[in-house]
Amino acid sequence: MKQLLSIQAIRGIAVLGVVAFHSLSVERKYSGGDLILPDFFSFGQSGVDLFFVISGFVMVTVTKGRFGRSGEMMRFLWGRFSRIYPTYWLYFFLTAAIFFIKPSWVNSSQGQHVQLVSSFFLLPGNQLPLVMVAWSLIHELWFYLVFAVLLLLHECLLLPALLSWGTIIIVINLVFSVGDFPPAARIALHPYSLEFIIGALVAIAISKDSVPHLPARHASILISLVLLVGIPAVYALDIIKQEGLLRVVTLGSLYGLLVLSVMTLEKLNRFTLPKSLQFIGDMSYSVYLSHVLVLSAVGRLWLLTSPLPDSLLDNIIAVLTMLAAVLGYGWLGYRVVEQPILQLSHRLRTRWFEEGGRNTLEPVVNTELNR
Repeated sequence: MKQLLSIQAIRGIAVLGVVAFHSLSVERKYSGGDLILPDFFSFGQSGVDLFFVISGFVMVTVTKGRFGRSGEMMRFLWGRFSRIYPTYWLYFFLTAAIFFIKPSWVNSSQGQHVQLVSSFFLLPGNQLPLVMVAWSLIHELWFYLVFAVLLLLHECLLLPALLSWGTIIIVINLVFSVGDFPPAARIALHPYSLEFIIGALVAIAISKDSVPHLPARHASILISLVLLVGIPAVYALDIIKQEGLLRVVTLGSLYGLLVLSVMTLEKLNRFTLPKSLQFIGDMSYSVYLSHVLVLSAVGRLWLLTSPLPDSLLDNIIAVLTMLAAVLGYGWLGYRVVEQPILQLSHRLRTRWFEEGGRNTLEPVVNTELNR
């Protein structure tokens, strides 16, 4: 199975959105003059919603034909956990070192009370993890656990299982205030699961070869509607600032249509997103984990060293520096840490999940996709 290039590019878009959102906060905090980043950058926080949709799509894509096979659940969990934890722990220890030296520099909105054990293992809690953006990884791990159980089923039962899971989430959120639940229940029943399910449903639709019959022109129209109508409408109505079903269903549906349309065009060989976005998508996990630290460091240096604190040019230079630093550090982390870990994980998975010297499972999809 070939690497799905457009998925990598969409990952790149998602992580750039999150970086834009936090860059806006840094500029507002450290700028001494007029701001140059538009308020629309606040919409970048929905990059996490896009990540969740992508995650559901990828999980179904990389496990096609593996349902109901002996040992597949453990193989899957090894792949997921080895994908998440080792690279995350690097940034956990970096952030912890800063926290012990200067607690006010880390998650200042949480005060100086940090649950280190929960943060290390990415367990649900009442506070943000030490690595602030890792809250989304807690949801991802929950998605993986549920999906690992679904792998025990026959593949023909995946669709009804996903629909049942989604129905349970919707009903519970309509009846109860999930935000008042204990941390573990709050994660398990959070509407974010719907975005993962939407991505999974898109993958099922494409894998059944029903979607390629959608004309390329219609897929292009869908992309235009999402980008030119859907996203501006969500921003104008402040849906992005809400919590709960409305936000998740709206954004999940928009991003589900976006993934569906882009992947349809790629499958028809009509369209691929730029390689620059694919490149950023490859290193998106390292960028995501490191960007808050990098932005904060650049912001503090900006405050201390800016020769023109009230100049618009000063802001332009600072913003460009932030972007370059985030991407540069993300690339370094990807090449030096993340990529070697992925390669080692793949070798161990091949060695441990085989019988009689031959792998009993399908070949692993390209490591860059298998996230």
